[in-house]
Amino acid sequence: MKKLLLLSSVLLIALTLTGCNPSTDVDPDPDPSVCTNNAANGTLYEFDKNQTEVVTIKVWLDDEAYATALIDAFEALYPDIKVEWEQVGSVDTRQRLETYSGSEYAADVVVFPHDHIGAALNSNLLYPFPDSQREDLIDRMVSSAIGTATSCYDSENNVAVACGGAFESELFGAPLSGESVALFYNRTLLESIDDTKTYPEATWEEIIASALNYNQSLVIDDPATADIDESQEQKLYFALDVGNAYDMHFVSTSFGFDLFGVDHLDKASANLGSTAMINALTWLNGTLRPAILNLNNSSLEGEANRTLFETGELAYIIDGPWSIQRYKEGSELNTFDWGVAKIPTINGVQPVTFSGVQIAAVSKGTSEPTAAFKFVEFMTSDEGLAILYAETNKLPALKDVSTVEGVATDVYLSGISAQLAYSHPMPIIPEMGYFWSNAGTMYSSAWNGTATPAEAAETAQTGFESQANIS
Repeated sequence: MKKLLLLSSVLLIALTLTGCNPSTDVDPDPDPSVCTNNAANGTLYEFDKNQTEVVTIKVWLDDEAYATALIDAFEALYPDIKVEWEQVGSVDTRQRLETYSGSEYAADVVVFPHDHIGAALNSNLLYPFPDSQREDLIDRMVSSAIGTATSCYDSENNVAVACGGAFESELFGAPLSGESVALFYNRTLLESIDDTKTYPEATWEEIIASALNYNQSLVIDDPATADIDESQEQKLYFALDVGNAYDMHFVSTSFGFDLFGVDHLDKASANLGSTAMINALTWLNGTLRPAILNLNNSSLEGEANRTLFETGELAYIIDGPWSIQRYKEGSELNTFDWGVAKIPTINGVQPVTFSGVQIAAVSKGTSEPTAAFKFVEFMTSDEGLAILYAETNKLPALKDVSTVEGVATDVYLSGISAQLAYSHPMPIIPEMGYFWSNAGTMYSSAWNGTATPAEAAETAQTGFESQANIS
C-alpha cells in the first residue's frame, strides 16, 4: 500500500509539471498528444478535461447580476476559458481602455455605447470582427444597429475614413441591445386624477393642460428660486431631466433640428444655433416650464425624477429601459400600475429620439483574440441575449426578438420598441463628444431663463465649433 501511494504521488507531481502546448496561439481544440513541461512559465491546465490548456480573459461589464450569470453559462460551455470580470460603467469604458491599453490592466472584451466607436477607432483600440462572425451578426441583428458599429478604417493612420478604394467596411462591434427614451406613465395616479380620459395622453398639449389644471392651487412666490418641497412633490405632474441632452433631443427634433445634417455625419453641420433649435428652446421655456411649476433644471435632475416615479408620486416621466427593473420593484412596493409608450406629439409632430446601441467589442491589445471573440459570440447568441434580458430587462438588438423568450410579449419593452421606430442612432463621429456638454448647458440656460433661447443656442454653437476646430 505504501508503494502504491508513493507511485500515485509521483504521478501527481509529474502531471502538475507537464502540459500540452501546441502553439503560442489560442487554440480551442489543442492536440493533447503534443506535450511540454510548462511548470516554469506558470501555464495552467485542467487535467480532468483531457489536459486542455486554460486561457484567461478579462471583461468589463457594468451590471454584476448580468456579468455573473453570463460568465457562469459561458464557462460551463467553454471550460478551457476562464473569465475575470471587472465592473466598469459603459460610458467610462472607452476612456479607461485608452488609459490601460497594452497593459495587463486592460480588458479583452468591453461593452460601450455605439457613439464611442469613432473615438475608439481613432485611438486604435478595437479589433475588427472575423468575417464569419460578422456575417452571422448581420443576418440576426437589426441593420441600423449593425450600421452603428461598421466603419472603414485606415490602419496606418489610425482613423476612420470614408469607404471606397482601398478601404472596405469592417465590423468593430457586436450589437447587444437597443434603447431609447420613451414616455413612462403611472396609470393608477392618472386615473385617480381624472378617470374620464384615455391614458397615456397622446399629445404634449394635452399633458401640459392637465398639468396646469393639476397645479392650479399651488402658488409659487418666487419662480426663479423655486425648488421641490413636500407640498410640491404631490403636485408635480410630469418631469424630465432638462440638462440631459440625450433625453431632451426629442424636443429639438420636433421643431426640425438635424444634428450633423440629414445623415448625421457632417461635423460642420452641428446646427445648434439654427432657427429650429431656437424655436425648440423657446417652446421649452415659454410653454413647457410653466407646467412643471417653473422649477429650475437643478430641481429636475434625473435621479430626483426617478425617485418620484418609483414611489408613485409622478404621472409621467421621460426615461429609458435602464429604469424598467427599478420601476417594477417600485410599483410592487408602492402598489401602482404603469406603462411605457412612445413620446406624444408636439404641435402635431412625432418626436424623434436618439437611439442607442450597446456594443460588445474586442480590444485590439488582447493577447487572446480567439477566446475574446468566443465570449462575444456567446454574448450575442440567443442564450447570451436571454441572460441579458433576464438580468437587465434590456431589449436585444435582434431582428426577430421572438428567439428570446418573453421579449416579444414584454409590455414595457413594447413601448420602447414603439419609440425606436421614431429614432435615429446617435452619431458616431468623434465630434459627438463636443455636442454633449455644449447642448446640455444650452438646454439648462434657456430653460432657466439665464439666457434667451437665441443666446443659449449661439453660445452652444460657438463652443462646439471652438472645441471641434471648425472655422
